Amino acid sequence: MADQSLTDIAVKNVALPMRGQIEIWDARVRGFGLRVSHAGTRAFVLVYRFNGRPRRLTLGRYPTLSLSEARGLANAALRTIALGTDPGAEKVKARHTPSIEQFEAFVTYFIDTYARPKNRSADETAKLLRREFVRAWGNRPIAEISRQDVSGVLDRIMHAGKHTTANRALAAIRKLFNWAVERGFIEKSPCAGIRAPARSVKRDRVLADTELAAIWKATTLMGYPFGTLVQLLILTGQRREEVVGMSWREIDLEHALWSIGAERTKAARAHEVPLPPLAIKILRTLPHLGTDLVVPGRFNTSPVSGFSKWKADLDKLSGVNAWRLHDLRRTVATGMARFGTAPHVVERILNHTSGTFGGVAGVYNRFGYLPEMRAALDRWAEHVATLVGQSRVD
Repeated sequence: MADQSLTDIAVKNVALPMRGQIEIWDARVRGFGLRVSHAGTRAFVLVYRFNGRPRRLTLGRYPTLSLSEARGLANAALRTIALGTDPGAEKVKARHTPSIEQFEAFVTYFIDTYARPKNRSADETAKLLRREFVRAWGNRPIAEISRQDVSGVLDRIMHAGKHTTANRALAAIRKLFNWAVERGFIEKSPCAGIRAPARSVKRDRVLADTELAAIWKATTLMGYPFGTLVQLLILTGQRREEVVGMSWREIDLEHALWSIGAERTKAARAHEVPLPPLAIKILRTLPHLGTDLVVPGRFNTSPVSGFSKWKADLDKLSGVNAWRLHDLRRTVATGMARFGTAPHVVERILNHTSGTFGGVAGVYNRFGYLPEMRAALDRWAEHVATLVGQSRVD
């Protein structure tokens, strides 16, 4: 159709085509026009050339977008073209790039910006948020997520019998939304007023000597890598993720010392762990598979994983049930205390920042207690060796 100066009345009252669609071009703005379909849909468009090729950009539908607003967008797009940028390509890019205020994108932003720099368990938090909440909400705007939405996800987890997971899920999503409030993305957290869905049961499982011996013997049958990993957990008392991430550059075999950087500890504090002779013996037998990781996972490119499967196999081989890998840490601490190790030495081995090292005491008492730690861990390792029928390792 011939160009004419579009008016609000003309846009509103344009005659609909019998079939297909027609386009009416505006005489005031080059390439700007109105596309009208036989079903009554009216959309503002802009046709232009970029790098010698014809392009078409849909600006928006009438009456959601008024004529004056559409004309303004068309002029802005033409200025963008004059500056060497294709507005159509930018619109496609924006359409395929989720807004940071959409839930799935916000989870990534939260993990990368807040959780990972501050928390050693950020990967576990990310996995939990994506498995339980992103799966349910996808890219919904975070401002639209309600208390009922949160409760619905928690109810589903509880109905599956995963009570501990439900509590952890609430803790993770509450932290995310509290951070969103702090950063000004939302006014109020939808987690406000929601109580833990399951009663929290404090773990106090300490393995008996007979159970510890059975587990050790089972790890010997399992061998490398998971059996080795569990043996190192038993001998050092360190956290699972710290042992999983153990690297050869952290290990001084000559001086029997494992130095963990602050970036790898839950306390965000560098930690030195004296290695007992039995641990050194195990480390000297391990293969070097072209990676710095002591116990690498599949393809030797990442730490070992698949703990649920490995743990089930270990339970079957050992005959010990209803325990977790973290219970080994409590068992080590309890065993050393039983042998007369002072509480502050046990806490230093565990790299705790509470107890005798909490508050002012932790700030001013910087003594390492390395000799005392070594003596305690050596005695503990001798006890383990006796339990499993091994002679003292020199």
